[in-house]
Amino acid sequence: MVLDTLDKVQLTLDYMEQNLKAEIQVKELSKIAGYSEVYYSELFKKVTGIPMGQYLTRRKLAHAICEIAAGRRMLETALEYGFDTYAGFYRAFCREYGCSPAVYLKDHNPVRPYRINLKQEEKIMLSKKAIKGILAHWEMEQEVVGEIYYEGSGQSSESNFQVGEEYMLKTSALSGGLKRHIEISQALKESYIHVSEPVPAKDGKLLVQEGEIYCILCHRMKGNRLDSRKLFAHGDEEMAYRFGEITGKLHLALSRLEQDICQENHLYDSVRTQAFQEIREKAGLRLPASFEKEYEQNFGEIYKRLPKQVIHRNMNLNYILVEQGSMTGVTDFELSEYGIRLFDPCYAATGILTENFTDQEECISRWLPLYRKILKGYDDVVHLTEEEKKAVPYVVFSIQLICTAYFSGKEKYADLAKINEHILMRLIERKEELCFDF
Repeated sequence: MVLDTLDKVQLTLDYMEQNLKAEIQVKELSKIAGYSEVYYSELFKKVTGIPMGQYLTRRKLAHAICEIAAGRRMLETALEYGFDTYAGFYRAFCREYGCSPAVYLKDHNPVRPYRINLKQEEKIMLSKKAIKGILAHWEMEQEVVGEIYYEGSGQSSESNFQVGEEYMLKTSALSGGLKRHIEISQALKESYIHVSEPVPAKDGKLLVQEGEIYCILCHRMKGNRLDSRKLFAHGDEEMAYRFGEITGKLHLALSRLEQDICQENHLYDSVRTQAFQEIREKAGLRLPASFEKEYEQNFGEIYKRLPKQVIHRNMNLNYILVEQGSMTGVTDFELSEYGIRLFDPCYAATGILTENFTDQEECISRWLPLYRKILKGYDDVVHLTEEEKKAVPYVVFSIQLICTAYFSGKEKYADLAKINEHILMRLIERKEELCFDF
């Protein structure tokens, strides 16, 4: 999903959150987003995983039951949140939560609902007690729950948890990404690509809702996660090549999936209509005078002829599991989209540079051979078209432009914003070395 589209849908989510006690129509929301009612409704469902009306009702119920738990009268609260009668509120609550408000309050202690943020700037924080409650859906509440740490960065996941030795719990405030993971994992079952397959809960469902949190429990796959820091430190061109091959093999499997399993990523339009402007306004970054014009003319002409398919979209090395030099699986399809296939190998390569960047010319020089090997490995599997080979530098620029625009103006990401700015400027200076002529 492109950034400007997410921003527009986020505006409507924020508007709903601020006006839950008012009557909200799809007409006013589509106007806020700048889309037709039909397109907005379809887009909203793809992003969040549920229709707009159901989402709005769900948020009203979550806030209402929280106020009722704090001591407010049920009838008064139900009417304030737009339900015509208490009976209407009661029926809606039972459909959503599977029990009456009174029964729910006996078993739960509702807290103020999390603000939904499509770009995940506000993470879901779950206590071990809450996780145990979630695991009861699989009758695994007695299993040991542990953190999952990403190799390379050393950071722990705030939404994924190890359960015992064999399972991983994935959680989200939105159902769309987890539904995508389920759909893609099921679609890839017959391929040679292993994914973390979801486990049915005791009621047979793969996607479980606990309060306002959505969850899936997956089998953990064997193997070690690739580490971009080690790869960069050792200049491991052989591993970079194998990673390119792995990405290509994944794409051959994903190419069999239908487009409508994911939302579409309009990469070129996102950069042209938003990223350039945000870089000027938020980052105050002055790009070379001819760069924007050249980008629009050259990439705009090539972009419409580039092959598209379902892609991983977040192709970091630590999402690939290997054992004895062979891939054992791929994880995390929550962000998967329909877009140009060249995005994934370029995103992986720029990710290595971002994680290891120092503002020295030597850094780019050490990275370029790894970048070329990733693309060479990918090309040897999928066979890039001539248009794709010409487009490679512009896809790299697109990724850096979007990252720079996204992190700029956000205090908590100030360091990442500067890193991406420096990378962008260095790569523009060395554009010829990004060309696919190897």
